[in-house]
Amino acid sequence: MNESPEEFEWESTIHLKIEAVYALRSVLKYALETWPGSPARPAEEQEFLFTMIELTNRLALEHSFVSLEQDKDHE
Repeated sequence: MNESPEEFEWESTIHLKIEAVYALRSVLKYALETWPGSPARPAEEQEFLFTMIELTNRLALEHSFVSLEQDKDHE
C-alpha cells in the first residue's frame, strides 16, 4: 500500500494482541480461499483480502523482531 495520508478519508489505530493478529490472518486466508470470484463479488474485494493478509504478515513479523530484541535484552 503506497497511499499517502492525504488519500485516506478516515483512519484509526487499533491495539491487538498477537493472538488476535494470527486469528485475523486465519480468517482473512479462509475468506480468500472461499472467495467466489468475480462477478459474484467485486474484484476489488480479492485485492483487499491480499492486502490485509500482507498487513497481518507484516504485523506478525514485526512482533517476532520485537520479541527477539526483548529476549536479547533480558540475557
